[in-house]
Amino acid sequence: NLPMGKDMLSPWQWIRMGHKMANMPKFDPMDMVVNSKGVLGFNLSFFSEEKELVAQLFDQICEWIEERRLSCPRVVEMEIDRIGEAQ
Repeated sequence: NLPMGKDMLSPWQWIRMGHKMANMPKFDPMDMVVNSKGVLGFNLSFFSEEKELVAQLFDQICEWIEERRLSCPRVVEMEIDRIGEAQ
């Protein structure tokens, strides 16, 4: 489903895109599995109309944190060009 007409990519854009892909940081996602590491995210948009439920769940999580039954892991933010170090 490549764009057609005026929205087509020019040869220069293809070359630029290829260059960016060739210089993209490399990593093996399977190494993350073997080392018990992951990149996680959650889509909570379906809770947008569930304010009461979300409030109850949030209060429960806060209670668990106060009771030390739940702890927050260390979070490390990295620039995309250092993605190889995330392993």
